[in-house]
Amino acid sequence: MKLKFIEMLVATATFMFRGIGRANSVKGLIFASITFLTRSIALGLMLPLILRDVVASLSSSPPDTRLLNQSLMSLGILAIAVSASEWLLRPFWNSMALGIVGIKNRIMSRASPGGSDSKDLIGRLVSDVDFVIWNSSSSLTVILPNLLMTVSSLAAMIQLSPLLGLVSLSIVPPLLATTEYYVRRAEEARNVERSFYSQSIHFAERILNGGRGDLPGFQTSLERWLTGILRLIHYDRVFWFSGLAFGSSLPFTVLWVGLGELNQGRLDTGALAGSLYASVNYSLALVNGFWGLCMLGQSLAAIKRVEALSKAWGGS
Repeated sequence: MKLKFIEMLVATATFMFRGIGRANSVKGLIFASITFLTRSIALGLMLPLILRDVVASLSSSPPDTRLLNQSLMSLGILAIAVSASEWLLRPFWNSMALGIVGIKNRIMSRASPGGSDSKDLIGRLVSDVDFVIWNSSSSLTVILPNLLMTVSSLAAMIQLSPLLGLVSLSIVPPLLATTEYYVRRAEEARNVERSFYSQSIHFAERILNGGRGDLPGFQTSLERWLTGILRLIHYDRVFWFSGLAFGSSLPFTVLWVGLGELNQGRLDTGALAGSLYASVNYSLALVNGFWGLCMLGQSLAAIKRVEALSKAWGGS
């Protein structure tokens, strides 16, 4: 059976490359990657190690002021690097905005009104294109930093304690299964929502232009739109209930296993403190990263709607 989230990743990448352009997509991705790589190394890898050194410097008698001062200086450098990295995201968002304009211009240049359901055309062009680009780019800014934070936090835990790093991998399979379930259900719900949102725009325009007889159609569209949104809200809660349950259980597991290692002399206090901090970062980043995939999955229905419109009007 083909995994739905794999189909979603391929469809999104194809749409973005075609719509925004391969060069602009790669350029934006490079800047975003540098930004989030800087943050993940600083907060996911370096911060737990600095925390270990702070604990070690304060635990010695007398306190190791040299190590403590080095740690505080390192914290200051990390803060500057993380803050300055925000400006690297500007080219990424600029490319997304330019992409929306380009896609709409290309579709309208081939427009042949009357070839599709007219109640749905305006929404596909005006709303769905924006939804795909902004939702996909926002999802990427959730997935990428959390993926990098997950990897760097896991690397920190493995460096501090290979056993605790192995324990942290245990929550990946259930989160993956939850994400696959969400993406499958969200595509169906979002397709209903997008379709009837488009129709509500069509009927609202007709009503405002004097077509009072279209009020029942408008009300029906809103009711069907609400059905789709309520289903999405339900699936959101399913994911977050499961994700928070798995994610919040990890630090307790790491602490329990870590205390056993500490009592047997295989782990020191500083390493346990750093591992516990890293496990919190890791679990939060992992859950949020999978949520980014869920967000991206909501674009799949809109991508198919826009592509169907483009093909109907002679596009590829």
